[in-house]
Amino acid sequence: MYENIEEPVQVGAVFKGTAVKPKWFVWNNKKYTVKGVTYTWHSYEGEARLVNFSVSDGQGLYELSFNQKLLNWKLVRVWLE
Repeated sequence: MYENIEEPVQVGAVFKGTAVKPKWFVWNNKKYTVKGVTYTWHSYEGEARLVNFSVSDGQGLYELSFNQKLLNWKLVRVWLE
């Protein structure tokens, strides 16, 4: 079951050309290392294009969103078992 979080987070990411790939993020003062990106898709929030990522740290699943207009990151959802 997913829990909606909708909180800003710090993310370390690699940018190559127009592509972006998250490597780690900090949530609730804990650093999570992204071990895999399971899915990537685009959406819009008003005029802002969002790049969304489903990522895993090897234990949990998380949904991160990068706002290309505001250049900020958000933890959208967390999968809870």
